[in-house]
Amino acid sequence: MNQNFDVISIGSATIDIFVKSKDFVFDKQFLSLRSSSKNEISEGLICSGGGATNSSVAFSRLGLKSACISLIGNSYLNNYIYDDLQKNQVFEKFICIDKSDVTDYSVILVAPDGSRSILTNRGQTRLQEKHLKWNQFKKNKWFYISSLEGNLDLIEKIIGFAHEYNIKIALNPGKRELSKPKKLIPLFKMVDYLSLNQEEVALLFDLSQFDDNLLDQVHNLKIPYVTITNGREGAYVLFDKKQYYSPAAQSKPVDETGAGDSFGATFVSALIYNKSPKDALYWAITNSASVVSYLGSKKGLLTLKQINK
Repeated sequence: MNQNFDVISIGSATIDIFVKSKDFVFDKQFLSLRSSSKNEISEGLICSGGGATNSSVAFSRLGLKSACISLIGNSYLNNYIYDDLQKNQVFEKFICIDKSDVTDYSVILVAPDGSRSILTNRGQTRLQEKHLKWNQFKKNKWFYISSLEGNLDLIEKIIGFAHEYNIKIALNPGKRELSKPKKLIPLFKMVDYLSLNQEEVALLFDLSQFDDNLLDQVHNLKIPYVTITNGREGAYVLFDKKQYYSPAAQSKPVDETGAGDSFGATFVSALIYNKSPKDALYWAITNSASVVSYLGSKKGLLTLKQINK
């Protein structure tokens, strides 16, 4: 049976274990603890993470009918993933389980200023074409594709399917996809929205993050909408040979995890609600600022009523 979703998020679903301590030392390059020391945890959290779960919850909070497609393994912590999706009214029955593997999980070390370092344990498998229930996606309006662990063949298949059924594509590639620019860039011609940070743009074009030609290279891709974020320095939206810049919203960062996922998903949500690119950028910056004000990637996600004040 075909499902009629506003957005289906495709990507990772992980279990995130947050550890925040006042004893962490952050000196701009390293997050560290003294060797052989015994330290106190000031705050901890176990919850779901990953690009697909984070974005699908963001869409749902903003009043859209959303679903999540991910591959998980065998873990007694999987309930954290299902519970987060269910309580946020995200359709989770497209999630596949490979009982021969483990669910990806991350330990996220959070410094007092909100900066963090992440230790990730990835399983041996990744989402494949066989895991997607293609016949149930034909009435979907948008696909939101985050990192698929370098599986560009699957991204190409999803984009081709979307083109056939007039489904719009938002793409937020990870470093594994960006490391293969010769195969990735040709796919952009059928992408409606591309979400990158400044470091990822530099990686894509093999340039310095501070190269004056960075924005020109992105404009040359001729994608309808591209956003480029730069953490606490703000973000750009590029469209129709134009660009808008917005500084980051004022907030007191507690944890930066999930800021990129909330930004991209919120920008797409604003497009679905027929907002202008400038207003969509404002929505995205506002929601990501709210997310980083809380521990975890979902607690601070705003509702439609909150963001539309």
